Amino acid sequence: MAFRVSDKILLRLEWPELIERLAAHTHTPRGRARCATAQGGATPQTLFAQSLEAALALLRETSEARHLLDQGQAPPLGGLQDLEPTLRRLGKGGVLGARELLDLRAALSALHATERFLSRQAAEAPHLLAHAAGIADLRDLEDEIDLCIEAEGEVRDSASPALADARREARGLAAELQRRLDAYLRDPEVVAALSDSFVTMRNGRFVLPVRSDARARVRGIVHDASGSGTTLFVEPEAVVELNNRLKQAELAVERETLRVLRALSEQASRELLALEAGLSALEAIDLAFARGWLSQEMDAVEPVVRREGVFVLPQLRHPLLLPERVVPNDLRLGESYTVLVLSGPNAGGKTVALKCLALAALCVRAGLHVPAAPGCRADLVDALLADIGDEQNLRESLSTFSAHLANLARIVEEATPHSLIVLDEIGVGTDPSEGAALAQAILEALADAGARVVVTTHFNLLKEMAAVDPRFANACVEFDPDTLAPTYRLHQGLAGVSSATAVAARMGLRPEVLERANVLLERDDRRLDHTLSELASNRAALERERSEALRLRAESEATRAEYRAKLAKLEARREELFRRMREDLDQAFRGAHAEVAAVIRDLQRGGGARDAAHARERLQSLEAEADAAAQAAQAESPMPEPPACPVNWREAKPGDVVRVRGGGDAVLVALPDRRGRVSVQVGAARLVLPMDRLAAQDRPTPGDAREGAVDARRGPPKVAVELAEASRAVAEKAALGEALPTCDLRGLRVEEALGRLVVSLDRAALAGQRSLLVLHGLGSGALRDAVRAHLASSPYVVSFLRGDPQQGGDGVTVARLEAAEPRDR
Repeated sequence: MAFRVSDKILLRLEWPELIERLAAHTHTPRGRARCATAQGGATPQTLFAQSLEAALALLRETSEARHLLDQGQAPPLGGLQDLEPTLRRLGKGGVLGARELLDLRAALSALHATERFLSRQAAEAPHLLAHAAGIADLRDLEDEIDLCIEAEGEVRDSASPALADARREARGLAAELQRRLDAYLRDPEVVAALSDSFVTMRNGRFVLPVRSDARARVRGIVHDASGSGTTLFVEPEAVVELNNRLKQAELAVERETLRVLRALSEQASRELLALEAGLSALEAIDLAFARGWLSQEMDAVEPVVRREGVFVLPQLRHPLLLPERVVPNDLRLGESYTVLVLSGPNAGGKTVALKCLALAALCVRAGLHVPAAPGCRADLVDALLADIGDEQNLRESLSTFSAHLANLARIVEEATPHSLIVLDEIGVGTDPSEGAALAQAILEALADAGARVVVTTHFNLLKEMAAVDPRFANACVEFDPDTLAPTYRLHQGLAGVSSATAVAARMGLRPEVLERANVLLERDDRRLDHTLSELASNRAALERERSEALRLRAESEATRAEYRAKLAKLEARREELFRRMREDLDQAFRGAHAEVAAVIRDLQRGGGARDAAHARERLQSLEAEADAAAQAAQAESPMPEPPACPVNWREAKPGDVVRVRGGGDAVLVALPDRRGRVSVQVGAARLVLPMDRLAAQDRPTPGDAREGAVDARRGPPKVAVELAEASRAVAEKAALGEALPTCDLRGLRVEEALGRLVVSLDRAALAGQRSLLVLHGLGSGALRDAVRAHLASSPYVVSFLRGDPQQGGDGVTVARLEAAEPRDR
C-alpha cells in the first residue's frame, strides 16, 4: 500500500530541515534536485519508498555506503553540471555546443569512474554495485569527445583534416591582412589621416580608424563610424579582396566545426537511453552515499524493519538537535499496547519525544538510518497522521479548537492497523472536563482501529487509562524536584505530573499566588499529583542509586581487568624463567657429557687402577649433580607430579613397564635382589635402582618427551643415563671385567639403536677391545646406514667393514677400535 503523509505534517515535523541536511551531502544535480524543497516548503514524496521491499533496499544501500565511508572510501561524483537541457536537446535532434559536449564528457567520466569504484568494492557493497549495472560502457563516446574538444571548450584542429586546412588558410590570410594594414600604418600620408594608429575589426573585416575630415586620403569601404562621428572605420580598397578570401575561409571553418559538433551530437543521441539510465544510476548512488554521510553525521544505525506494528527505539535522539545537547531516550510502542500517553511538565520534552518517533517512521520510509542504538526496531507504517500545533483556519472561519476537531475527525476516519498517529495536547482549547472526555473517546476509537498512537496530555483522566485498558500505557518526562527543572529524560510505565505550580514558581510567580492555586486545586487532583510527585521523587532516588551501583561495578570490572593483566604478565615472566632454566640445564648436561668423553679418552690412553678409581669418583659426582639438577627442575616445574602408585612386586615380572619416580618409564630386566635393588632398562641403558625409586606405570607415555629435553614429568635427561652407564663401565674397567664383543641392534628403531651403540662402544673401549661386531640386519637399509654413519664419526673407531658371509654379510658391520695404547691413526 502506498505511503500517505501530508505536506503540512511534514512541515510540522520539520522534515524539510532534515532533507536539507541530506541535500548538503549530494554531489550530482539530479541528487540535489530529488532533495530540493518544493514550493511551500514541503519535500517531494518521491523520496519515500512505497513498499517494504523498496524500503529495505534503500536501507541496505545506506548501510553499504556508510560502511565504505567509515573506511574513507567515496565515489568520484563531484564537479558535474546539470545535463537535463542537454539531454532534452539531444532528444529533439539538436546540435550540442563544444561546452555542452565537455559537460557531457565529464558526466561520462564520472559514470565510468563510479562503476570502477563500485566494482572494486563488490564484496562490501553488492546492492550499490547493482546500480552500477545500469551504467553502460560509453567510453567510445567519451574518447571521441576528448579527441575533438579541447578543455577550454574549442574544437581541436585534429577533429578533422578539412577543419585543420580551413583554419590554416584562415590564419595565413589573417596574417597577410595584418601585414598589409601594418604597411598603411607606416605610410606618413595615411598616418596623417588616421585618428589612431591601430588596426581593428568591424563587421568581421579588418579596418583602419580614419578621421572623417580626411576621408578622401584613404580609398575604401566605410563599415562603421564612432559615436561622435569624427572617426570612420574604413576597409582600404587594396585589402578588400583579401578580406573577402578571409571571410570565405572563416565560413569554411564554421561549416566544418558545425559538422564535427553535429557528428558528436548524433553519436551522443544514439546513446541517449544509455545516458539516461547511467545518470539515473548515478543519482541513486549519489543519494545512497548522501544518506551514508547523514548517518555518520547523526551517529545513526540501520533499524530492523518489519510489518508488525512494533517500535523499539533505545537511545532515540532527535536528528536535528546537536548531539552534545540532545538527551537520548528509550521509546517502545506496539508490543503489548498500542496507545502511549506522554505526560509531564510543559517544556519537558514531550513534544520532542513525539516528533522523534514520527521522524523515525519517516526515516525508515526514506531509507535513512535512525538516530538510535544498534538493534533498534521500527514498523513500516502505511500512513503518518498527526495533529500538532496551531490548527486555526481563518479562511474557513474555524477557531483553533474547531480546526483541531476537524483534523481529529479526519484522523479517526483514516486510521488503520498500519497507521502511526501522533497527537499533541489532545482535547485542549475547551472545558477541561469535556476536553478530557472527548480525548478519551477519540483515543479509544483509534485503539479500536488498531492504529499505533502517541499522545501528549495533561489530563489526569487519560493518565488513568493505563489502569483500566491494557491497550494504553503511560510514559512521562522527568522533572527534578530539587531544581524544579525538567531533565528531558523519558520514563515508560509511569504517569507524569504537570508541575504547573512548580514551573510557575521557577518562572517567578509570587508565592501567595502559588499558595492560592494549591488551595483551589481539587482535592482528588491534588492527591493524584502528590502521589505522582512522590513516585517521581522515589524513581529519581532509585536512579541515583542505580547510577552509583553501575559506577562501582565499572570500577570493580576495571580493577579485575587490571589484576588479570598483571597475573598474565607474571605468568609470562614465570614461563620465561622456566625456559631459561631449561636452557641452562641443557647446557650444563652437554658440558657434563663432554667431561664423560674426556674421562673415557684418558682411560683409553692407558690409565691405571688409580686413574680408573679417580675417574669413577668423578663420574659418580657428575651423576649426582645430574640427578640433583633433574630433581630441581622437577621441583620448579609448573606441571605437578601426579601421585605415584607402588609396584605390586608379587605380580611383577621381567618385561613389565614401570615408572622411575621423578623420571620416565623403564622396563623390568630382573626382580629385586636380596638388597632390594632392581635391574631395569631405560632406553639403551641398563640401571640398578632401589625398589622405592620405582612406581607402577599408570599413564600413557609414548611421545611425551623430546630426546635431550629437560622435563620434570619424564625424569633425568639422556645424559644422566649416559653418566650412570659410564660409571658402570669405569667400574668394570677397574675390576678388569669382560667387555661385550657384540652389539645386537636388530628390531630397534634408529634412535634407540644408536643409543645402545654408543654404550657398547664405550664399554668396548674401556675394556680394551680391538673390535666390535654390530648386528643390525638387512631390512630397508636405514638402520645399517645410520650405524655406519655413526661409526664413521666415532672417536673410538679406526675403521669398519661389512661382515664376512659366515658372520652375516651386509647385515653385520665389524668396527676396528683404537687400541688402549695410544697410537697414530
